[in-house]
Amino acid sequence: MAIGGGIKFFNKSQSLAADGSSMVASSGVGSEDYALDRNPITKWRSVGSDDTTTETLTLTLPTATTIDRILILDHNWKEFTIKYDSATDFTTVVGLDGALGGGITETAYVDTSLYYEFASVSATTIEITVTKTHVVDAQKYASQIIVTTELGTLQGYPEIADVEHKRASRNSVMLSGRMLIQKSIESHDMQLNFKNYPARSPYDADIDLMFSLFDRDDSFIVWPCGGRRGSTYFSYGLRGFRLQDAYTMQVEKPYKVKFSKNVYQNSVNMAVALAEVV
Repeated sequence: MAIGGGIKFFNKSQSLAADGSSMVASSGVGSEDYALDRNPITKWRSVGSDDTTTETLTLTLPTATTIDRILILDHNWKEFTIKYDSATDFTTVVGLDGALGGGITETAYVDTSLYYEFASVSATTIEITVTKTHVVDAQKYASQIIVTTELGTLQGYPEIADVEHKRASRNSVMLSGRMLIQKSIESHDMQLNFKNYPARSPYDADIDLMFSLFDRDDSFIVWPCGGRRGSTYFSYGLRGFRLQDAYTMQVEKPYKVKFSKNVYQNSVNMAVALAEVV
């Protein structure tokens, strides 16, 4: 069965170089940390590779860490394997299109981002081998490697409103009367509007999840598409709703909540404003 539910929420990535993780690559030495940051523009990229060359990536976490989810965003891998702690297979694996059973092994992968759920493990290393790419003999690349644990998946579909893609422009008027516009890296805001949202099972768990995010001091990852992609779900691959769009965020504003018409047996109204954080 394919990945179900709506928006997914995860703990922050446990594989950030800024937090002590490191990676050794068989080629493209010097670019490994680009896959361990949160910049969607930078990438690890192989050098001198082709479809007969197997590239290896060995990610080392700062300490043994409990994980149950892996996302790799913006890559071009067709044939690859992912294991942990000296070539140990993950178990009870579910990918975007359904159960894989034991292990993560793909020979004809077509998407440009990947996601796997698996039975929770305590891991120190993640070992990735990549042989073939979508375009024959292209250099292999990956933008972000995220290992984490899931906080929850929404069962319902609140309105995703006020989505902002920002570049924090600094604007100045020059003597010529023309503008000088300097842009920073892109960041994102959004608001989840729970309008007349049912407060009964299973949707009450969504409201509980929102309050758990409110209570958190740590940031978390928001994956708006929830693993769904393609024309079955989206008429257009809109930025912010693609597989590669996973944002580290925090609750930005107070919650204003009420029961519809002030009747405590009715549905709930609540707005959750989220902002991308450093």
